[in-house]
Amino acid sequence: MAQLANSTTGANSLKAVQKPSPFKGEQGGEARRFLAAFTPWAMSQGSTLNHVDATGNAISARDDQWIRAVLSFMQDSAALWATPAMEEIMQGTTPFKGLWTEFRTQFKARFETVDEAVDAKEHLRTLWQGSMTVPEYAARFNELSTRTGYSKADLRDRFYEHLADSIKDELVHTARPIASLEDLITVSSDIDVRVRQRRAERDRQRGRTTTTTTAAKPAVPLHTTPFTPPARDPNAMDIDATRTREEFNRLMRGKCYGC
Repeated sequence: MAQLANSTTGANSLKAVQKPSPFKGEQGGEARRFLAAFTPWAMSQGSTLNHVDATGNAISARDDQWIRAVLSFMQDSAALWATPAMEEIMQGTTPFKGLWTEFRTQFKARFETVDEAVDAKEHLRTLWQGSMTVPEYAARFNELSTRTGYSKADLRDRFYEHLADSIKDELVHTARPIASLEDLITVSSDIDVRVRQRRAERDRQRGRTTTTTTAAKPAVPLHTTPFTPPARDPNAMDIDATRTREEFNRLMRGKCYGC
């Protein structure tokens, strides 16, 4: 292992370097990023994982401890791959010939794509803006594009193809130059800001309309007095009660004309 002198101080760097996330067996870029994150973290662990000088500075790696440490981060399919090595440790021997360089060689052969361009092209093919902002989409796109070998014109077309439809709709009407990838990203980012602002305005307007409609709705009276018909005159002739002409005649019998 290369010398680590002056690379880190155990006492000061334990908190400065973030512990890498577990590795679950992802291929290609994720595997490379895991090793890239593990190396400085292991270097920062002082005498736990390294040979140090009198002041605590790491001089060189303790390969066997680095191997034990890195295996502890393996999960899922990576843990299956690491199982034979873990069994060797349980038996009191050090796997990978006790050499960190040997671990790296076998790890890369298993998890890192030999052809980085193929790996980057596949990830770029499945990358869409979706709900991301244009700057977020552009950052991920640029991270992959440098390893594809595509021309600038091809990259520009691929970036445009996977933009959100709301951005494409506005690009049709723009008079600003978008012939290059850099210009396309700049203009698309500006449009993205306006589209999101307008969307937020519509949401606020809908909220105000709903509130106004609710407030204008007439209130239902809490107490409603039912209609009561006027009292009937007890002296009024009960004509309504008669059902037939005979009943009417019987009622009028014995009364004089004009009574």
